[in-house]
Amino acid sequence: MKLKAVSIFAMGIMLFTMVLSACMPPAATAEELAAMEKARKDSVRKANSRYCMKHLSFATEYYKNKAYSDALFNYHKLFEYECVDEAMAQNVYVYMGNSYRELDNIDSALIMYDEGLSIIPENKYLWENKIFALKTVGDDDAVFQTKLDMYAQFQDDDKLAIEIADEYVTMDMCDEAMVIVDALLEKTPGDTYLTGIKRQCIESSGGDIRGFVEGKYNENPDNVSYAQDYVRVLRDAGENETAITVLERILTIKPDMTNLMKDLVELYRELGRTKNVISWLKKLNTAQPEDVRIYFDMTEAYIEDGQLKSAMSWAGKAIKMDPSNGQAYANRAAVYEAVGVQCTGSVPDFDDKLVFMMAYEDYKTSKSKGWGKATNKIDFLKEARIPQSGDWFFNRDAYVKGGKAKPKKECYKWLNRSVTAPKK
Repeated sequence: MKLKAVSIFAMGIMLFTMVLSACMPPAATAEELAAMEKARKDSVRKANSRYCMKHLSFATEYYKNKAYSDALFNYHKLFEYECVDEAMAQNVYVYMGNSYRELDNIDSALIMYDEGLSIIPENKYLWENKIFALKTVGDDDAVFQTKLDMYAQFQDDDKLAIEIADEYVTMDMCDEAMVIVDALLEKTPGDTYLTGIKRQCIESSGGDIRGFVEGKYNENPDNVSYAQDYVRVLRDAGENETAITVLERILTIKPDMTNLMKDLVELYRELGRTKNVISWLKKLNTAQPEDVRIYFDMTEAYIEDGQLKSAMSWAGKAIKMDPSNGQAYANRAAVYEAVGVQCTGSVPDFDDKLVFMMAYEDYKTSKSKGWGKATNKIDFLKEARIPQSGDWFFNRDAYVKGGKAKPKKECYKWLNRSVTAPKK
């Protein structure tokens, strides 16, 4: 009988529970709970709207006037009255964090930035101010991690992506940098800065830099930066002829690129092809007629090519262009010196010494105008090349007329210059 009574009692409890459950409403979903909470907050906010507007106005005014403690007092009141909705949060968390930061309370500032970001992670201003705060305390690791977190939120921020890639490179984390760079290069395949980062990573890892540079050039041979990069690699490898081909090709597309012309001049000079040097210097002179340095280079090229009359012509143009330039006179002195060397036999005679005297005079003028490099030339010519007192004693009657002396050798006939003879 006892067992039967227990069973009847248990069944009664079960029936009562079932009836009770049938009478209770179903549990609310998460969405319904959220909606209910929002409705509650909206109701409270509406009821407190007068206080919300007052404290927001006070907080804003205090913040503008840099009264940060008073601003914080009023910002906190906004939370007490549950005034802060998503729209208001866009500014409140930033300004509260900034106020704490200005009061040198970085920990509280970071708490406000983080709290705001947990609600409105799309607020870029919050991220930027958090990074700024971390920089003020020198927490580089936290700054970098925050940039990574920010980039996860803003995948289209290419500037931030490049910053992160650069920092990866400085940390020798090139694999991570390359992931970002490759993604960015898909958007902007011709970006030279990104290509530079990639090249730096390849170099630091001992990769095939020649293959990389050549590949970039072959992908886009009209890209000047790629062409110049390829030329540098070719020159390092001693492949000057190929480098010349690349430069001349790009100059057919960009004929006004004087820096490429200068590279070509240098390459041809290294190969000893002076006629090509002269040809490209003429084009450079057409493009930059006021650049006196091109006149110096042209003079040197004509000297190397043995065309001394042309060298003298360009040297004269340089002096006429800039008569105060000491290098211009040294430039012409080099021509006179080359003429003297070309005509001198085994031992310089008086004619030769007169021409070396012309070079000597120009070098002295050069030095007087500030070209200090002429000093060694002056000393050398004075010691071994210009006429000495004995030379003048034996040759005065034959050469000196009106106090001036000119060389008589046939190879000097074209020189339109004489030197002043010393007095007896």
